Amino acid sequence: MLPQTLQPQSQIPAIAAPHAQTDDEDAAAAERALIERRKMLAGEAYDAMQDQGLLEGRLRARHLLHAYNHHPPAAYLKGMGEMDYFGPDSRWSILAELFQIPLEKMKKIAIEPPFYCDYGCNIKFKGEFYSNFGLTVLDCAEVTFGDRVLVAPNAQVYAATHSVDVAERQAGLERAYPVTVGDDCWLGGSAVLIGPCHIGNGCTVAAGAVVRGNFPDNCVIGGTPARILKRLDPPSEQRQN
Repeated sequence: MLPQTLQPQSQIPAIAAPHAQTDDEDAAAAERALIERRKMLAGEAYDAMQDQGLLEGRLRARHLLHAYNHHPPAAYLKGMGEMDYFGPDSRWSILAELFQIPLEKMKKIAIEPPFYCDYGCNIKFKGEFYSNFGLTVLDCAEVTFGDRVLVAPNAQVYAATHSVDVAERQAGLERAYPVTVGDDCWLGGSAVLIGPCHIGNGCTVAAGAVVRGNFPDNCVIGGTPARILKRLDPPSEQRQN
C-alpha cells in the first residue's frame, strides 16, 4: 500500500482552493498550478513541475509501479490456469489501484513486468488487453486501448512530447496529446506511438515503427515515419476466406 499522503483519488488530485488566511503568494502559486494542468489537458505548452497535484500523481504512480515490478511471480501449481498465472489478487490489485479501476475489470488486463507510466489514471482500457515485457506509456494526456489489443515487448506510447522550439524547451515546458488504439490491434516489438495518434480497429503495427497521426481500420502500419504498408480485409471477410 502507498503512504497515506499518496493514497489515490478518483482522478489526478485536485488543488484545493486557497484558505481565507493564505497569503497572496500561496494563492497565486495555487492558481498557477491549476492553469498548468488545464494547459496540459488542452495540448498547450505547460510546466509539469508547477502543479502539486501532478507531482503527487507521478510520485503515486512510481510507488505503485515499484511494487508491481518487484512483486514475486505466482507460484507454480499443477493444473494452474491463466488467472493463476497472472495472479494472485495482491498482484492484480496493484495495477487496479494504479489505473483506478475495479479488480474484476483489471483481471481482463495482463501486463508483464517491467511496466512504466507517468500517472496510470490517464490510461483507459475498453476490454481485454495483453502486453509483453517492457511497455512504457507516458500518459500525460489520455491513452486509450480498445478491446483485444496485443502488445509485443518494449513498445512505447508517448502522449508526452516537447516542442521543436528551443526557447520553449529552455523554459522547461512540455506538451501532451492523446493516443488511441482501436479494437483488435497488435503493436509489434519496439513500436513507438507518438501523440496525437489514432490507430483504427484491426490494425497491425510492425516492429520498430514510429507512428504519429491518424490511420484507418484494417491496415498494416510500418516504417519510420510510419505509413500504410497493406490494406486488410475486415475480420468478418477474413473468416469467410
